[in-house]
Amino acid sequence: MTAEQELLSERNYLDHAHVCLKQSREQLRELAERARRRAGDELMVEWLEWRADQLRDANESPLFFGRIDGPEPKPCYIGRRYVSDERDEPVVIDWRTDMAARFYRASPSDRMDVTRRRRFGFDGVTLTSFDDEPLTEDTGLSRLVIAEIERTHYGPMRDIVATIQPDQDEIVRTELASTLIVQGGPGTGKTAVGLHRAAYLLYEHSRLRREGVLVVGPNDTFVRYISRVLPTLGESQVVHSSVDGLVADRKKTVVEAPEIAALKGDARMAEVLRRAVWSGLRLPADDVVVRETSPYVRITPYAVTELCSDLIDRQVPLARAREHLLERAVSQVRRSLEERGHALTDGEAKRLLRAKSLRDLANSVWPNVTPAQVLFTLLSDADALHRAADGVLTDEEQASLLWPVIPVSAGRAKWSPADRFLIDEIAGLMNPPDRYGHVVIDEAQDLSPIQLRAIMRRCAGSATLLGDMAQRTTPWAAGSWEAVAAHLGVTTDLVRLTTSFRVPREIIEVANALLPAIADDLPPTVSGRHVPGALATVACEDVLVELVAVLHAAQQHPDSVGIVLDDARFTAVAKHLSKAGIATGLPHEDGTCLLR
Repeated sequence: MTAEQELLSERNYLDHAHVCLKQSREQLRELAERARRRAGDELMVEWLEWRADQLRDANESPLFFGRIDGPEPKPCYIGRRYVSDERDEPVVIDWRTDMAARFYRASPSDRMDVTRRRRFGFDGVTLTSFDDEPLTEDTGLSRLVIAEIERTHYGPMRDIVATIQPDQDEIVRTELASTLIVQGGPGTGKTAVGLHRAAYLLYEHSRLRREGVLVVGPNDTFVRYISRVLPTLGESQVVHSSVDGLVADRKKTVVEAPEIAALKGDARMAEVLRRAVWSGLRLPADDVVVRETSPYVRITPYAVTELCSDLIDRQVPLARAREHLLERAVSQVRRSLEERGHALTDGEAKRLLRAKSLRDLANSVWPNVTPAQVLFTLLSDADALHRAADGVLTDEEQASLLWPVIPVSAGRAKWSPADRFLIDEIAGLMNPPDRYGHVVIDEAQDLSPIQLRAIMRRCAGSATLLGDMAQRTTPWAAGSWEAVAAHLGVTTDLVRLTTSFRVPREIIEVANALLPAIADDLPPTVSGRHVPGALATVACEDVLVELVAVLHAAQQHPDSVGIVLDDARFTAVAKHLSKAGIATGLPHEDGTCLLR
C-alpha cells in the first residue's frame, strides 16, 4: 500500500470513528429518554445524560492522535475518549487505559510488544499526515511531536495528550495514594502533566467524581488560561480556583508591606491563631440551672469541665465542640432525672437540645464569634495579641502586626490578602471547609505555609504540587520543597522533570547559568530544541527607545510579546509605551503584555 493509500485508509477510519461516536451518543440519549418515562429512575437519567455529554463530538480536537500495532488482531487507535461500534468493539481507546500506556512508554530498550507506533498530523480536525516511529533505535522526538510542540498557539492552554513523553506519563499514572511534588524547569510541561494526572485519576477512580477534584492556580488570569484543558479531555466537573479565590469575598483588599505579608504567611501564625481561638473558652463559675425540665436540674462547674475536657484536649473544631457539649449536657440531665426517678423520652431529649439554658451554656463556654472578629481583636488589641503570640513571635513582630489605625469594627475592616488566609485558618478551627478527593496545586513554589495549610484543609486525600523552586517570586514562599512538604502534613514524593520541550536551548542555557545563585540544589534543565536567533542581547543608550523599536518590529509577526520589568519601572514603561501608541494587555492575551 502506498503512503497516499495508507493516508486515505486512515481518513476513512477516522470517519468511521465519528459515525460510531454519533451512534453511541444517540443510543445513550434514547436510553435516557426511556428512563425518564419510568418513575424513580432520576439517577439513571442523570448518569445516561452525563455519559452522552461525555461523547459530544468536539470540533476542536481529533478523535484519535496515535496508533499502536502489536500482538492484538487489530491496531489500537489512541484518543481522548473511548469510542465503540455497534457490536461494542473498541474503535478508539482512551489514552488513560493501561493498553494506551504502551503508546507513551514503548522504547527501543523495552518495546512492550509494540511493533509500530504511528502518530497522526492534523490541520484542525482534518487528518493530513502520519509518521511511523521505528522502535529499533532511539531517533529522538518524532517530527509530528516537534511540530505540535512548536506550533504557534493563541488563547487558552491546550492539552498535550498527543505528545506526552515517557517521564511525564510516569508521573501522570502514579497511584492516587501518593502526594507528588513535581519539580520542573521552564518548559518541562509540569502544568500540563498535573492537569493530565487529574484527568487520569478521575478515569481510574470513580469515587473522585463524588469527592471532587480541585485545581488551584496562582491567579485568576492563569486559571482562565488552563481551564479548558480538562474539559477537552472529557472532564468538565473539576473545580478551578486561584489561591486567593479560595478565601476571597466581594470586598476590596488592601496592599500591605511585603515583610508584613510574609510574617502573616509564616507557619508560626497557625499557633498564634489556635491560641486565640481556644483562649475564648469560658468555663462557668456557678451551677447551670436547667429550668426546661421538671424537676429542675443543676449542672456543676466541675461537671461542665468534665464534659468539655476531651473536646479541649482533642481541639475539636468549635462548631462541632458546641454541638458535642449540648449532646453531652442533655445526657447529663437525662441521667440526673433518672437518678431521681424521672424518665426523659427521646422526643423530650431532642427538644432539650434547643433549650435556652443549654444554648446559653454552649454560648458562654464557647462564645459565638466570627473568624473575622477573632483576627480583628488580635490586630487591634496589643494585650490580646501578646497573650496569643507570647513565646511564638518576638515583641517586634507582634508590634508590626498591630494596625496603626484601628477600624471601627471587624465588619468595616479592610483586609489584606494575607489577612484573608488568617481568617480562613481561624474558620478551619471553628468549622472546617468542604474537602476534595484530590487537589492539584500549580506554582506551589510561591505559596506561604499558611496558604499551603488553607489548600490542604480542602484536601481529603492526596495532592499533586507543581512548580520550580528556581522560579519562586514571593517573599513569603516556604523556600524549599522540604519545607513545603513539612507544611503539608502528609508524606510526599519528589519527582523531577528535567527536559524542556518548548523552550529553546539558547534560553535554557541562560536560565541554567542562574541556578548556582538562586537554587544550587536543582539539576540543570536540558532542551532538545536549537533555535538560532532565539536569544539576542542588545546594547543601547536609551532602553525605552530601543524597546519601542523592538515592539514595532514585533507587530509584523502574529506572536504575542511579554515585557518583564521590576516594580519600580512598571508604571513609567507602561506610560511610555502608551504614548508611543503601543497598547498593553494582560498575560496570556494576544498582543503586548507587561509582567512584573
